[in-house]
Amino acid sequence: MSLPRAVLFLWGASFRNRLLRQLARLRKPRYLLGALVGLAYVVTVLSRGLNLRAVGGSGVPQGARLFAELSLVGSALGTVFAAWALGRDRPSLSFTESEVVQLFPAPVTRRALLHYKLVRGLLGATVGALFATLFVGRVVSGAPVLFFVGASLALGTLYLHSTAASFVRTRLAAWGGWGVALRWAGVALAVTGAALAVLSSLREHPFPEEVGSSRELRQWLESVMETPGLSAVLWPGRVLVGPALARDVDGFLRALPPVLGLLAAHYVWVLLAEVPFEETAVVRAETRSRERALRASGHAARVGKLSPRKPPFRLSARGRPEVALIWKNLIARKRLAGGAGMFLLFVVMGGALAAMMGDARLFTDTRRVVGPLALTLAVLLTVAGPSAFRMDLRMDLPKLDLLRAMPLTGRQVVGAELAASALSVGGFQLVLLAVALVLGPGAEAERLGEWWWPGGLALAVLLPSVSLAGLFVQNAAVVLLPAWVPADTGERTRGLEAMGQRLLTLVGSMVVTLAGLFPAAVLAMLVGWPLASVLGAWALPVAALVAAGVLVGEVWLGVMALGRAFERLDVSEDRQE
Repeated sequence: MSLPRAVLFLWGASFRNRLLRQLARLRKPRYLLGALVGLAYVVTVLSRGLNLRAVGGSGVPQGARLFAELSLVGSALGTVFAAWALGRDRPSLSFTESEVVQLFPAPVTRRALLHYKLVRGLLGATVGALFATLFVGRVVSGAPVLFFVGASLALGTLYLHSTAASFVRTRLAAWGGWGVALRWAGVALAVTGAALAVLSSLREHPFPEEVGSSRELRQWLESVMETPGLSAVLWPGRVLVGPALARDVDGFLRALPPVLGLLAAHYVWVLLAEVPFEETAVVRAETRSRERALRASGHAARVGKLSPRKPPFRLSARGRPEVALIWKNLIARKRLAGGAGMFLLFVVMGGALAAMMGDARLFTDTRRVVGPLALTLAVLLTVAGPSAFRMDLRMDLPKLDLLRAMPLTGRQVVGAELAASALSVGGFQLVLLAVALVLGPGAEAERLGEWWWPGGLALAVLLPSVSLAGLFVQNAAVVLLPAWVPADTGERTRGLEAMGQRLLTLVGSMVVTLAGLFPAAVLAMLVGWPLASVLGAWALPVAALVAAGVLVGEVWLGVMALGRAFERLDVSEDRQE
C-alpha cells in the first residue's frame, strides 16, 4: 500500500472511530442535550453568518474595511516576524505519538513525511479560513466564498513560511554563534528598515492637528499607507490579504496570481531548506504524551507551562489554614497575564475601529476616551470576569480528592477557593474605576457632572459584589454538577456536545445570577428611592451599599450550604470524558 493510500486509510479510520465514540456518548442525557444545543447553535450561526451570494462589497463601511485590511496585514507581518524572532531554533513540524509509532518505522522517506505534515498543515489552514469566514469574512467582505478561498491561500502561505523559517533557523543554530548572530542581524535589519519607513511616512504626512471626522482620519491613514517606504513594508501582507478582501470576482482574479506565486515559492523554499526533524519530533511527541497523562491524573494541570513566580504575600507558618489555598490560587493568577493582555489589545483595536468609523476623539482627546473606556472595561469584567478568572474550584477540579483529604471543612475550602478569583476580579475592577473617575469627563461634563462621582462610588461598591455572585454560581456548578464543568487541564474538550454543554452552563449561570440579583435590586430601590429626594445623586452609593450587602449575604449563605454539599461530594463520580 502506498503512503497516500495508507494516510487516507488512517485519517478515515480515525474519523470513523472518533465519530462512533461521540455517538456512543450520546446515550448519556448530558451529552445528548449538549449535542442538540450545540447543533442548534452551529445551524443558527451558519444560516445567519454565511451568505453565499456573491454581492458587491459596497455595503461594508469604508472605515471597517480599512481597519480589517490593516489588522490582517499586521497579523500576517506579525506571523512572519514571530517565525524568525520567537520560539526555539528547531523544526516546527510536530507529530503525535501515534503518528511517530505508525509512520516513522514505515518504509517511507523523510521527504514523504515532510509532505504528509505539509498537507496536514494546509488542511488546518483551510479550517482556520473557514472559521475566519464565519466570524470575520461576513463583516468585512460582501463575497464570503472569495474571502474563504483567499484566506485559505494566505494562511497556507504563512504556514509554509513558518516551516521554512524554522528549517533555516535550525541550520543557522548548527553554525554556532555566527549563525545566531547572522539571524538576529537579519531580524534587526528588517525591523530597522520598517521603523525608518514608518518614520519617513509620518514626516511626509504628519498627523493632522485637528481631525473633524472619521473621513479625514481615513484619508490620512490611506495617504500614509501609500508612501513609497511604508508601501514597500506593507506590500507582502497586502498581497497575501488581497484575494480575501476582493470586492468581486474580477478583483479576486487580479489579486490571485501574486499569492499563488508566493505559495509556490514558499513550497520550493521548504523543500530546499529541509533539515532532519525526526529526533525533535519524537522528543516533542513523548513530552506531550507525558503531559496529557499527568493532566488526566490530576497531578499537573499545566505541565511545563508554569515557572516560579513571586508570591502575592508572605505565607505565615501559623494562621488560618484556608489562607494557604488563597495564596496558592493567587499565584496561579499570574498565568492570566497573557489573556488579559490580549483582551486589552482587543478593546484598544475596537476603539480604533470606532474612531475610524465615526469618532476620532481617540486620537485628539485621549483623556476623554480613556476614562469611559476604563469604565466600560470595569463593567465588562462583571460579565466576563467570572468565566475568565478560574483560580478556584474549576482550576482544582482534577484535584478534588486532594481537597477533600485536607483537614478543612467544606465551608473553608469553598470560601478560600472562591476568595482568590473574587479578589482578583474585584481588584481589577477597582483599578479600572479609579482610572475612569480620575481621567474621565468628570464634573466638567454637562450631563455627567452631578452624577460622575456618586455613580463611580456606587459602581465601586456594586460591581465587585456582582462579580462575587457570578463566581459563586460558577463554583457551585463544580460541586453540584461536576460532570458538566470542563476541568482546567490546558486542553479544551471538543465536539458539538462539549460546545452545547458550555452554552447550557453559561445560560444556567446567567439565570441563577439574575435570580440572585433580583432581591438585591428590590431592596436597593426601596432604600434609594426615598433617599433620592434628600441626598440627590448621593443616594446611589447608599443604594449600591444595600444591594452589595444583600449579594454578599446571599453568597455567604450559599457558601455554608455549598460547603456541606462539598463534604458529601463523591469524587469518583463520572466526569467529562
